[in-house]
Amino acid sequence: MDFFKEIKRKIFDKNNILGRDFYSRDTATVAGELLGKLLITGNKESFCGGFIVEDEAYYGLNDPASHACNGATPRSKIMFDIPGIAYVYFCYGNHYLLNVVTEKPEVPGAVLIRAAEPVFGIKKMIERRQIKNENILAKGPGNLTKAFGIDRNFNGKNMTDLRDEIFITDFDVSDFQTDADMNKEIIKIFEKYSVIKAISSSSRVGIKKGTESMLRFYIKGNRFVSGKHD
Repeated sequence: MDFFKEIKRKIFDKNNILGRDFYSRDTATVAGELLGKLLITGNKESFCGGFIVEDEAYYGLNDPASHACNGATPRSKIMFDIPGIAYVYFCYGNHYLLNVVTEKPEVPGAVLIRAAEPVFGIKKMIERRQIKNENILAKGPGNLTKAFGIDRNFNGKNMTDLRDEIFITDFDVSDFQTDADMNKEIIKIFEKYSVIKAISSSSRVGIKKGTESMLRFYIKGNRFVSGKHD
């Protein structure tokens, strides 16, 4: 078996991509279940990929930390749109942040993707970030978008359709066999995220309101998580 050909086939198999039904649920539930899933940007010829290890849930009118707390504004109206689309915005005039819209249409919600363990396209990520330390390539939401090449052009893209070149996928590699050490390491990474031992939660990062809500989720003990964690 050609290992990379087969794993690429699985990555770009539309049946493995998380669909609209996955995102059409309670935002915190979606946030928790996105941990360990594989975020992909690009196409079959050139792509970057990494396992989500940290994210945050944001709701609507009753969530003072959310962009949608005052209803649908020119910026936040996308949070009221159909689930499974990307919400990308410029933060503090410095970097872009990636969110995926959740809940039912007209019900605001989104999950901010905060950190990932890089697995595919690491050379490209290093070029974009201009650093060589793989542990911090996609550690923190601004670093993640830069590493994955995500900017304002991704805002509104359909993350349930690989044709928009940004999606989240989930598949099993237990039947993969290989003698190559590098390939074995990749399989080990996949297996690590197939069964997550512990998920922790905390207050969200960088907010002044809604700090009492424990809506930041991360994989406990994972070195790719940003900020304070156990």
